[in-house]
Amino acid sequence: MSSATSGNSTKLDGAISTLGPSGTDSANEAGKRSSVVLLFPSFVAAVENAQKTNGYALVPTGYLNILDGKLTDSWVDMHFRLTGQMRVVDVWESPTKAMCLAINRERVADRASIRSIASHPATAVFARQTCADAVITFVTSKPLAVEAAASGRVDACIGSADVVAEFPLEPLDHFHPTMVWILYQSVQGSAS
Repeated sequence: MSSATSGNSTKLDGAISTLGPSGTDSANEAGKRSSVVLLFPSFVAAVENAQKTNGYALVPTGYLNILDGKLTDSWVDMHFRLTGQMRVVDVWESPTKAMCLAINRERVADRASIRSIASHPATAVFARQTCADAVITFVTSKPLAVEAAASGRVDACIGSADVVAEFPLEPLDHFHPTMVWILYQSVQGSAS
């Protein structure tokens, strides 16, 4: 059985597969551990790539997938499915990138006017805390939430502040949570 270490920031020789697009916390965190980061549209696809290439996959414990309003996958489900295929090689807590509630001023004047908000399922708690009556549209990453608000598909979003700054959105509230990260390696690619 491997022992996971806390706060280990040793650079890896291999590529880390994780969730994209560029701008996700996953891409940011993986970049701290490897110079080669491969981005995928889902954590499932990232893990599948790591298995095929005998590489690494980075998944946050906050991973949730919601489809049509129903929870269809989570980190714990994935973790149990990976038994015998991938092993945990490291676990650590790290601050996420700064997040914010941001509004599209072309759609709404202020927080009280927000009726719709885009959010990754893991950050929906911030959407509910700040916009309790808004309808939440779930997306697979915070950059996609920002794009939804910037394009006018929703009034607001919960996004990473650095990504929000790239769009004509107005940040209102800021959040600074931490996340627990799990680094997996293919059982085939790891030494016993």
